[in-house]
Amino acid sequence: MLLRPRQILAPIVFATVFGYFGYHLVNGDRGLLAMAYLQREVLIAEQNFAEAEATRKIWERRVGALRNQSLDPDMLDERARMLLNFARKDETIIFTPTR
Repeated sequence: MLLRPRQILAPIVFATVFGYFGYHLVNGDRGLLAMAYLQREVLIAEQNFAEAEATRKIWERRVGALRNQSLDPDMLDERARMLLNFARKDETIIFTPTR
C-alpha cells in the first residue's frame, strides 16, 4: 500500500505546527522554563524585601528612641560610651563579637 504525497502532507504539517508551538510552550520567552525562573527570582526578591523591612524596623525603633520628645537616657549613654570609648573605673567591660 503506497501512500500518496497528499495523504502524508496533512499529518506532517500538523506535526510541525504542533512541534513548533510545543517547543515554544516550554522554552519560549514566556514558556514554562521562563516562568519557573521568574518564580525563583520573585522568591529571592521577596526574601530580600523581608530582610530590608526587618532592618528598616530596627532602625526606625533606634531613631525613634533618639528623638527629643522620647529621648531614652540609657540609649544615649550607651551610644556615647560606644562612640567615645569611655568607661568609669568601677565598670566591667565585656567585649562581644560584632557582626
